[in-house]
Amino acid sequence: MKIVKNPFLINPTYNKISSISIINQCYFWIGYFIFNTVRWGSFYDDYIYSLKSNLIGFPIHIVLCYLFIFIYLPRLFKGKILEFFGLLIFSLGIALVVKFGLTYYLLNKDVLPEFAGVTSSITFNYMIATVLGEIYVITFVTCIKLVIDWIKQRELLAYTNKMLLENELKYLRSQIQPHFFFNTLNNLYSLTIDKSDKAPNLILKLSDLMKYFLYETGKEFQTLDKEIIHIKNYIEIEKLRYNQGLKVKLNIKGKLKTTKIRPMLLIPLVENAFKHGARNSKKNSFINIDLLVTSKIIHFRVENSFSKQTKPITAQIGGIGLSNIKKRLEINYGLENFSFNTFDEKNKYIADLKINLKND
Repeated sequence: MKIVKNPFLINPTYNKISSISIINQCYFWIGYFIFNTVRWGSFYDDYIYSLKSNLIGFPIHIVLCYLFIFIYLPRLFKGKILEFFGLLIFSLGIALVVKFGLTYYLLNKDVLPEFAGVTSSITFNYMIATVLGEIYVITFVTCIKLVIDWIKQRELLAYTNKMLLENELKYLRSQIQPHFFFNTLNNLYSLTIDKSDKAPNLILKLSDLMKYFLYETGKEFQTLDKEIIHIKNYIEIEKLRYNQGLKVKLNIKGKLKTTKIRPMLLIPLVENAFKHGARNSKKNSFINIDLLVTSKIIHFRVENSFSKQTKPITAQIGGIGLSNIKKRLEINYGLENFSFNTFDEKNKYIADLKINLKND
């Protein structure tokens, strides 16, 4: 699964009006128009003149801004620097002539009254003042557009990555459930072949687990007390096959009802202990399960016996089992918020999981 890291790659040229609605753009230009009219009206001490002047200037501002954002700027992003500056200079020149002509013929022949030198022709000072004014407006509006685009793209990026992660988790869960039921049905098949009276009890336990998989694992979080109930059901299912040949200890400390965890993270560790440990250890088989819950961490540790004459457990795990857990932990909690280690020690195989709860 590839997660997008650069929001600007989604729409690098900004060639679509997607992040700001037409209505919001109208609100912006109306607000800016009113602000500018009041600002220059107080400067001229003539609000009517300021209103007329802005009615002439604002259409030019708007055209230049949209040309810059949606036509010129994409060329700059594509590396067409000469084309970008050529179009910009040409547009500013046209805007300068149009603004002067409209002001001269429609408003006042004494153009540029806001400066000390009033002029009735296109002078160097007039060109500098007009071009700098247009560049100021273009820069201001473009910065607003880019900031809004950045925010929207970040939101889209977060949503897209969230959907990718959810799909990844659904896929991982879909791997676990068939894998788990396949093993359990094998157990049930063995008991029915032997016509064991344990089969009905196994079916009831399996029914409870199926309800869990169908209705609980789709939730984002699950309380630990419910997870432990289903772990106990699974243990009982497996113990039916071993009689007295397997010793299982389950030690639990901490408040389970108020602590939440992602579903289906702990059961695979227990399943792995039965599948790769107890079944391969002929004598003195044992499984020790310890769960410690504090306000900061969940510490889950599973130890099981195994014979070193058999194939190493770590080589058998592969595929769905523990590698699946590592992937889900990484997706759900982040690498910095958990530790997961598996190792063998004498005749024991140990899976040790710690989940940091402070950021959960």
